[in-house]
Order: sequence, then C-alpha cells, then structure tokens
Amino acid sequence: MKTTKILILLFIASFAIIACDEAKKETAEKAAEVSVETELKSEPIKEESLNTRLGGVEGISAIVDDIVAAHLANPIIKDSFAHLENNPEKMDVFKQHVKDFFGAGSGGNVAYSGRDMPTAHKGLDISGIEFVEGVSDIMMVLNKHNIDEESQKDVLYILFSFRGQVIAQ
Repeated sequence: MKTTKILILLFIASFAIIACDEAKKETAEKAAEVSVETELKSEPIKEESLNTRLGGVEGISAIVDDIVAAHLANPIIKDSFAHLENNPEKMDVFKQHVKDFFGAGSGGNVAYSGRDMPTAHKGLDISGIEFVEGVSDIMMVLNKHNIDEESQKDVLYILFSFRGQVIAQ
C-alpha cells in the first residue's frame, strides 16, 4: 500500500513537472510570437543603396574621372585607353557610359544605354593580369574617395562578377 502511494505521488509529480515544462514552452513560444510581431510592425531598417554610399551621381562622376586617370597612368593597362586620351569627344562618351553603368549597377536612378560587358570588351584581349590591374585602380580610387570598407567590398564583388565577361577567352 505504501509503495502504491509513493508511485502515485511520483506519477502526479512527473505530470506536474511535465505540465510546468509545457507551460514554460508555451510562454516562450508566445513571447517569441509577440517579439516577431513587434519586429514586423516596427519600421524596417532601411539600408542605403550602394549608389548612395558612393555619393550618388556626383560621387560616382568624381570616382569614374579618377578611375580613368588611374587607368591612363597604369603602365600595364594604359594602352587600352590611349586612343581615348587623344580624342576628347570619345573620352567624354566613354566616361559617361561608365558613370551611367556604375550608377545603374549600384542602385541609382540612372539609365544605362551602352553596350553589354562582353560586347564592350570584345577584341580588347584583356588578360587576367590586366583585369586585376583595372580592379586595383578602382579599389585605390574608392579608398582615395574615403568609401567605406563595406561599400568597397560590394564594388569588388560586382567587379569580379563580370570577370568572365571581360577577360579574353
């Protein structure tokens, strides 16, 4: 009889523990639901576009001007741009295409009407080394313009996503 009472008490105690654990789980789940609902109702964090972080139209314009100057000064890739240096009209058109491409590709409200990457680089026979030199010039210019590290990483990622379309196959 005594053993039966102990077993019954243990049985009741285990149900009480289980019920208590279930109540804790339920409370935690409800708290999580309220937290999620609160987060959904609160104003979402608005991340600035890469275009904004690069300074918008004016910032990108200055960056592109400096990139072209860096390419012209780079002994490894300057020959690819030499024909533009002696033709101010073509240079202006080239720079505007690059500015529009950069602007549109970075989330700006800019229309790009130039050629696609493979067409624009066709026949230039760009090597892997020349590609890396061009990217290095761009990163140097971004650093010169005090562009934050995260934005530089974003630009680097974009540049390398075009690698296969730029390098001669």
